[in-house]
Amino acid sequence: MPRDRREMEGGDDEIDLVPFMNMVVILIPLLLLSVVFLKVGVVNITAPKLSVGPPSKEKPDDKEEEPLNLTVAINDEGFRIAATGTVLSPVEGCPESGPTICLRNKSKNIGEMVKRARKTSKKDEDEGDKLFRKVSESYDWMTLYNRLMKIKKEYPDETVVNVSGDPDIPYNLIIRAMDVARYKLEKDSYNNREDFWQASIRKSESGEGKFARLFSDPVLAVAK
Repeated sequence: MPRDRREMEGGDDEIDLVPFMNMVVILIPLLLLSVVFLKVGVVNITAPKLSVGPPSKEKPDDKEEEPLNLTVAINDEGFRIAATGTVLSPVEGCPESGPTICLRNKSKNIGEMVKRARKTSKKDEDEGDKLFRKVSESYDWMTLYNRLMKIKKEYPDETVVNVSGDPDIPYNLIIRAMDVARYKLEKDSYNNREDFWQASIRKSESGEGKFARLFSDPVLAVAK
């Protein structure tokens, strides 16, 4: 009687998986230890098209019937704030023909500073970041917060703010404008920049969320 082919070949040899499993057990902890976890914050925004008109000192007769449509537009001269269909007048110390909130140092050329920062970033990213920070420091963020708080007192139920920037404006300035506009700080207004930057976010008293909201629903707008 002829033998079965498997018997002639010595039967079925099972693969020894023990060395492979040992290797996997060793590699998994090493891979987990080498993983870098990043905490990413996400702000829900939409992107409608928006146009900011020329400055006007006219105010609507009935603000309850007129939507706020609060807009903060960033350009190389500062912040242009529009509400209820009109652009707010410049604050004290800013030129009448300029933006609502001008630069801290009006003699600085933001366009040239941005070009230099971008060119430097291609060669040295750290040095480029320093130059971009200098661009951000040229803007009057404290006065922007103070002005937004005044508007919030007139429209306490409004939470939406449209934020836009000129094409050459760095994206980090738009993000900072959103951050300044989102929550209330310890005080309603500040006159010292160091106190402003060190201030903590105010706790919510209404029970809606952890922090007191300013204009907590930013909309990324596209200025024409």
